[in-house]
Amino acid sequence: MNYSRFKLIFRLLPVIFFLQYFNSVYAQKKPAGFKEIKEGEIINLYDAFGKDSMLKKDFGFSCITKFHGKIILFDAGSNADLFKYNCKKLAIDLRKVDFVVVSHGHFDHLNGIDYLLSIHPKVKIYFPYDIFWGAPVPFDATGQEISCKDSLPSYQQYFDGGPTKFTIHQSGRFWNSNIEFVKSSREIMPGLHLIATSSSYMGYFSCYPNKSFVEGQFNQAKDECKQSGLPELSCSMKTENGQILIVGCSHTGIDNIIAETRKITEDKIDLVYGGFHMIPFDRKQTIDLIFKLKNEFMVKRVAPAHCTGHLAFKLLQDSFEKNYLYAGLGSVVK
Repeated sequence: MNYSRFKLIFRLLPVIFFLQYFNSVYAQKKPAGFKEIKEGEIINLYDAFGKDSMLKKDFGFSCITKFHGKIILFDAGSNADLFKYNCKKLAIDLRKVDFVVVSHGHFDHLNGIDYLLSIHPKVKIYFPYDIFWGAPVPFDATGQEISCKDSLPSYQQYFDGGPTKFTIHQSGRFWNSNIEFVKSSREIMPGLHLIATSSSYMGYFSCYPNKSFVEGQFNQAKDECKQSGLPELSCSMKTENGQILIVGCSHTGIDNIIAETRKITEDKIDLVYGGFHMIPFDRKQTIDLIFKLKNEFMVKRVAPAHCTGHLAFKLLQDSFEKNYLYAGLGSVVK
């Protein structure tokens, strides 16, 4: 080694030592990596209440769990930016998600899907069979006085005079995503059922006279305002102690979802986790519903979140005592 090269290395030694020191300090301060989601635990990623002041609260719902080695995201909250923030703070690697279950087509349960798709574009998504969110639509454009179309030139007729009953295949909200619309309850992997229900309280309306445009969707009596019922999905996982049921907002009625789950799985309910949607109910209605859950359906444990409501939080806790599990933002239920 010549003298000039040795002199240069000698002058660079302080810089080399500084860089080594900086790297060692940075290594201690940088995040340790992503959290490992353990089998059987449920983590609340999005909610309006919680103990962790580092997380951002908002009205909406999302949780993540692991079942038989598969990581399942259930719903994704109201705001994609807040969903992203909370997931990063909780060190959740959404690229590891095997599939997503969206409970229903309300903003406070699905807007975070936009962020998920930006980092995991081909993830499998299960969505309720909802024609207003992209499910195929059986449509009838025949109209009245059918023979009238023959008086029109072909270029003024639908499909050049072709069939007027057809199916519209939509691109949907999540264009090009790997989405499947689920119309009825079914098992999608061993021990895991999607429970399909429909709300009689909320839905989409059609008041057109004479006939329905969308066959099979609005089936009430003729000339009435017809309510389709908001389609909902819940997720039920079989364990040795019974079913673990995750619900989004329970517009169908938490009791009706539990009844359907018991019917489909032919199993008892160990835990119900998520939004029970008891906010609209007064004390008597809430007490009656809690009694039904505990004594008629024999639900062992509850972990209410999101839209359950303050009154129901209190009364459920009083009733279930040690079998009431706290499920606020950032919490882990095992």
